[in-house]
Amino acid sequence: MTAEDEAARTSPAPVVLVPDGGRHSHDGAGERIAERLLDTIREDLGRADSKAAVLLSGTLALPAFLIGWHGAPGWRGPADVTLVLAAVLWAGAVIALIGAVMPRTGTRRGRDEVTYFGDLVAARDLTRLSARVADAGRDPAGWLLVQAVDVSSILSAKYRAIRWGMGSLALSAALALAWGLTPR
Repeated sequence: MTAEDEAARTSPAPVVLVPDGGRHSHDGAGERIAERLLDTIREDLGRADSKAAVLLSGTLALPAFLIGWHGAPGWRGPADVTLVLAAVLWAGAVIALIGAVMPRTGTRRGRDEVTYFGDLVAARDLTRLSARVADAGRDPAGWLLVQAVDVSSILSAKYRAIRWGMGSLALSAALALAWGLTPR
């Protein structure tokens, strides 16, 4: 066995460009990348749901904690306006976090694709639905990317709602703390 034979046996396969970004390649590289991307987005979606649920639980418990710590408000002066404003901001935080936890039932895409349960429920014509599924089967990487875009828009909306909820909750907590430290 010569050195050339040994090098040919142990060297990795040459790197070549995948035609059309991998969408129509025989090795399925584009599909694997799209699947991995979609899996990552779905994992992030699960984390966002968990974060929102935990934050919502804590947000709902906050008034009970504050009332237990400081007692019920007596509404004795202008300082109590800060508590009213804190309550309004708290309600905004609850609404935003509920919005993050609620399931999304629509997509932003303009293409006529079958990517989630709403597409199946809305389909009244099974022949047309079958044709749409067959179209997706001809370009699996494209279908996966459309689905990744759909799930990404859901993820983006959830994180936006979490940010709004946390911002509102932080302001609410600061005002409630200021109210609690104000002598009456």
